Amino acid sequence: MKLLEWLRGEGRIQGFLRDLLFVAVVVGVISILSQVTLGVWTPMVAVESGSMHPNMKVGDIIVIQGASRTEVVTWKEGEARGYSTFNNPGNVILYKPYGKEKLTLADQAAHIFLRRPYPPDKATPVIHRAISWVDEGEPMWEGGPAAPFAGYITKGDNNSEIDQNAGQLLGVVRESYFNEQMARGMIEEMGNGTYLDHELGYTFIRRGDEVYVIFGINYLMPVREDWVIGVARYRVPLVGYVRLLPSIVGNEIREFFS
Repeated sequence: MKLLEWLRGEGRIQGFLRDLLFVAVVVGVISILSQVTLGVWTPMVAVESGSMHPNMKVGDIIVIQGASRTEVVTWKEGEARGYSTFNNPGNVILYKPYGKEKLTLADQAAHIFLRRPYPPDKATPVIHRAISWVDEGEPMWEGGPAAPFAGYITKGDNNSEIDQNAGQLLGVVRESYFNEQMARGMIEEMGNGTYLDHELGYTFIRRGDEVYVIFGINYLMPVREDWVIGVARYRVPLVGYVRLLPSIVGNEIREFFS
């Protein structure tokens, strides 16, 4: 009770704490309502690149419905049904590239203000259109390699290549390193010859007797169903610049002092 009486006081500290508590309660209520209605705790993402231009622009806020609350309609299915969103057939999905966990606000703040590199086993979610579904063993594109597991083929509306064909092989992994990381439990097998190194963030793919390091958005792998965070539903122009502003300012500061 004494604490409550103290919080009701007129001092600056009490006022600041009351404001902070109010904001925390509002954010909590919004998060709970979002989870109940949309199936996600954080229903909005800011568009950070031009890969979906002009249907989604840098600085837009996109409202996401959780994957557990809806189905994903691919471009091919959308064409057959006459169903479109954001000016093209099918759904735009938010997914975790290579299944990596999302960057936290703390990760982003440390990168912007302390110049720390992003954790290698995390990545910014990608918001691209689901083009088609492939089963394990099916070619990921015409004349392309077989899918190591079932999942979605994805593409930015403004990109010339699908995500699965937008990347490169960086080289062959030393067998000693690969075996050592496997023994330490730092490499996760993602299915059918694909692996994720949680220590350094590398993505590997085994072909025959050799293991290659690969680089890209989701190169040589479809987007597994459990990597899909949700489906894009609404677009709010420009508001996302509030979310992107710290990164923009941080980059300008680094440029100035570099």
